[in-house]
Amino acid sequence: MIFQRRKAVSLNVNLLDLSNEFLMGSQLPNKIEKWALPEHIRHCFSIDGNCIQIGGLHADSPSDLVREAAYKIFLYPNPKMLHCLEELLACRDELAKLVGYESFAHRALKGTMAKTPETVMKFLKLLTAKLSDRTTKDFQMMRNMKNKVNSRYSELMPWDHPYFSGAVRAERYNIEPSLYSPYFSLGACMEGLNTLFSRLLGVSFQAEQPKAGEVWSEDVRKLAVVHEAEGLLGYIYCDFFHRPDKPHQDCHFTIRGGRLKQNREYQLPVVVLMLSLPHPSRNTPTLLTPAMMENLFHEMGHAMHSMLGRTRYQHVTGTRCSTDFAEVPSILMEYFATDYRVVNQFARHYQTGQPLPESMVSCLCESKRICGAADTQLQVFYAALDQVYHGKPQNKSSTEILQEIQERFYGLPYVPNTAWQLRFSHLIGYGAKYYSYLMSRAVASMVWRQCFLKDPFDRNMGERYRREMLAHGGAKEPMLMVKGMLQRSPTIEDFVDALVSDLNPSVQAS
Repeated sequence: MIFQRRKAVSLNVNLLDLSNEFLMGSQLPNKIEKWALPEHIRHCFSIDGNCIQIGGLHADSPSDLVREAAYKIFLYPNPKMLHCLEELLACRDELAKLVGYESFAHRALKGTMAKTPETVMKFLKLLTAKLSDRTTKDFQMMRNMKNKVNSRYSELMPWDHPYFSGAVRAERYNIEPSLYSPYFSLGACMEGLNTLFSRLLGVSFQAEQPKAGEVWSEDVRKLAVVHEAEGLLGYIYCDFFHRPDKPHQDCHFTIRGGRLKQNREYQLPVVVLMLSLPHPSRNTPTLLTPAMMENLFHEMGHAMHSMLGRTRYQHVTGTRCSTDFAEVPSILMEYFATDYRVVNQFARHYQTGQPLPESMVSCLCESKRICGAADTQLQVFYAALDQVYHGKPQNKSSTEILQEIQERFYGLPYVPNTAWQLRFSHLIGYGAKYYSYLMSRAVASMVWRQCFLKDPFDRNMGERYRREMLAHGGAKEPMLMVKGMLQRSPTIEDFVDALVSDLNPSVQAS
């Protein structure tokens, strides 16, 4: 037993070092000598003496050659990183077996909605089968678009997917964010959230003046979250605006979790909601693009999960729950953010007061479905790769596994002498759980359709949502929370059908 403990400690220390090495290496640029690239595209990259540094995929470049060069050079295999990844995966497997699991995936998935790697792979395979025809059509649309612009290759390649899916979307629905932004001032969006939570949950925001030294920047706003009958539920610090020294990552994080104290009082949660929005100017308030507005709703979903959690212990409160359930409340908020009945409550032109036309909201929603199957299939590929890497060890290199999984789960060819897995930094934080976003989206879709599509302000459903899903954090089996909300036990087939249904043209509830 002592030997096993020492071994476990040693493996965990080794994993910390390997994880840090992999995360740092995954962000480093690759270099190539200048002469290896055509002169007319060199200016598109960072030049360092006689070398060119490529630190990303340049996926939005209109030049085929720039995208191809960036893909092949940025993803060129680094032997040291390949060794690091394979050591990391072997170390995780050894640790899992030391504590009695078949694989790291079996250990990581205990306590999740999926529970086992077999369930995850069933979900991913069934989703692939159900999406197959749509994915083929999406790739054909991109291929046609590529041929239309006289590209060098008629074949669609992995470096084409992001660019041409965007091009097809722009051709079908030319969504210009600047036309939407005047309707989405930050103040209006916050009022919209306040109205939604007030009608749905009986909860409102009240601005409070922070005490001296309480906030880390004068831009930070403090909101008290107050229930109409229960009083103060907790605090949200809104760190919304861009600062030079601030991470460019929209997120929600906990300062203090809620818990039941020994004197039976409840310790109120305190969280931060961090965005990187532009500052208001003298004559113009902060105006959000549709993506920024949806992201505000998404992160506020996380914040309200923390506010409404009422658990005995703070390590299982709010978002401190299984990874494949944690995104459900935030993704559900995206459905509210794109429903015209909700948007119409707050989206007003900051100068004229005119409401945002319903047709503009419809266009926004429909544009997201363009190439949606191919985009979803790409996420399935990433999730399947993550599962196989963390499953039972195979007598193959990580690149051989990548090639095999890409052929089975994507639809675009593997490019020789590339190692995309070395840039897959989510392998560290989401090891064996990258599928979680897909499953969370499936659950959110089911909850939206069954409980809120008919009336997004249904107070009875809002109370059920709080009682069954938001209150328990990680203190209750996630599938039991889903069952309590839907009042039935969903199957893997139900999850897949929900994701596929989201790609259909929207039908407004009667």
